[in-house]
Amino acid sequence: MTSRQTDALDTRPAARADEVGATYRDVFQSREFRYLFSATMMSLIGDQLAKIALSILVFQRTSSTLLTALSFGISYAPWILGGPILSTLADRLPRRQVMIFCDCGRVVLVALLAVPGIPIPALLLVLLAASMFTPPFESARSALTTQMLTGDRYVVGNGLSLTGLQIGNVVGLLAGGALVALISARGALLIDAGTFAISALLIVAGVIERRPAANAPRGSAWHEISAGGRLVFGDARLRAIVLIVWLGSGCTFAWEGIAAPWAHALGGGARTVGLLLGVSAVGAGIGSVVIGRLCPPRLRRKLILPLAVAAPGLLGIFLIGNHLAVAIPVLLLSGFGAAFAIPLNAIFMQALPLELRGRAFGVAQGGLQVSQGLGVLVAGALAGTVHIGLTIGALGLVGAAASLCVGLLQPIRPLAQPA
Repeated sequence: MTSRQTDALDTRPAARADEVGATYRDVFQSREFRYLFSATMMSLIGDQLAKIALSILVFQRTSSTLLTALSFGISYAPWILGGPILSTLADRLPRRQVMIFCDCGRVVLVALLAVPGIPIPALLLVLLAASMFTPPFESARSALTTQMLTGDRYVVGNGLSLTGLQIGNVVGLLAGGALVALISARGALLIDAGTFAISALLIVAGVIERRPAANAPRGSAWHEISAGGRLVFGDARLRAIVLIVWLGSGCTFAWEGIAAPWAHALGGGARTVGLLLGVSAVGAGIGSVVIGRLCPPRLRRKLILPLAVAAPGLLGIFLIGNHLAVAIPVLLLSGFGAAFAIPLNAIFMQALPLELRGRAFGVAQGGLQVSQGLGVLVAGALAGTVHIGLTIGALGLVGAAASLCVGLLQPIRPLAQPA
């Protein structure tokens, strides 16, 4: 589940400047980015709090593992069902207002989830409605970041955001479990609503209002919805970027859907499941720091294809050895390789016209959710008839081969940034 103007990229002085990597200090010098980053972290932690609190609440009331899984996974549905549609709001309306409105909407709906005795079907519908605010919020945030940070500061800022994503996921899930244990699931949901309120206040206080681009298209609903898709798939290099991310990520993380049976096959239990998932997340976090911050820009770009191939390709080791001692280092390195998405995202976002960034992001993110969902489904289906190690290894090699083919057919370079 991105910058310099073209003429600057094509000149020698600009090339030298491009090789001067930005630092986290450079990124945080932007007061506006500090507020946006803090607001995003609060919203992210709120999302994770809602997932864990709702899943516990549903299980307490129904004892149904199916309904519990549905309550946990329903937050992914909006990207698949309406991500590209909802993301058009980030281009039609002022992005700051979109983010504030989304946070306020989630405050109200998440608070409703804490109402005692709410029927389970109604609870799931309210949760789905609350999750619908995520695509426009994230699309607006991503588009705003390209306006706040330029050049290598954007690449480093994007890497920092991905690192924050890993931290926010862990903090939100751990905090959610702790809050439910200390107070109750409903109390945790009320605190969750408060995180969205804090996010809205941070945006109000620190993010500058920007009107939609003057040349933002205004046509029929279908024309606007499909504009992002036409832009992404009409350009060979943009198309190559999203295909590499979709194919690479879908095959790299497909195993997460069968982590529990895999852990059982490895002779472990719940702790082993957490270990497998945690090692992969640690690798991804280290990769986002090393690739997004420590690597100079030119090296970062050279590493895109090797990492995109290595991330899923390393899983091929499980074709010849499926042991916990093998799984831990392989998943750590595979998670590290997934950082190839950082420079790709930078190139992608910076190449988009300002007025189309929101909906193009929605297309890319929606496709990523679909690819990861399909990867999980395929892994689950194969694991029922084929050895789990063979399933994970085969999918990894398929992802590596597909990423390599796309990357060789259409080399990824910084694209011309439209005016």
